[in-house]
Amino acid sequence: MATKAEPVGSDQAGKPGVQEVITNIPGVGEVKAYFQVSTVDDVDGKTTEDVQTLRLTVPQEDTREVVATDDEGNALKNEDGSDRLTTETYWRYPTLEIDLGKANRDKLLKALEPFVSKAREAKTQPVATQPTTKAKSGHDLVAIREWAKNAGHEVADKGRIAAKVIEAYYKSTGKPNPEA
Repeated sequence: MATKAEPVGSDQAGKPGVQEVITNIPGVGEVKAYFQVSTVDDVDGKTTEDVQTLRLTVPQEDTREVVATDDEGNALKNEDGSDRLTTETYWRYPTLEIDLGKANRDKLLKALEPFVSKAREAKTQPVATQPTTKAKSGHDLVAIREWAKNAGHEVADKGRIAAKVIEAYYKSTGKPNPEA
């Protein structure tokens, strides 16, 4: 929750939202200070009692550089022998939080209404976990991930690794593919 603390005099002690802070300052001793603590709307900065934290998953278009590959997953090379890079566009879905009072919550819901009214509830798929060292197939996933990141491939720290990335790893390192 977004909060704001403003210093107030000791005459405000005991009032709603006022907190006492005691600290020891060397050479001075114990010192008391009082602060009016209130919740604040992130959009307009106004202090209000009805502020609530909303969590939003918001699609954001982004770009990243990746190593260009041929149809077989081999890295394409520049004239100097370095990997050829290309830019790809993708969607990412960060989860964000915002603290809003009623007026700004109402504005947000009104703005989203045409889209929410046409949306459907997402069906979640069960996520299979994968070991981070050796998979049942015998792949060294830690080594493949490390190589892929250094080679400019986009790979997650956990989960499935694309078959073309695994193939490219074995072709690049010369190690035998246990599935071949």
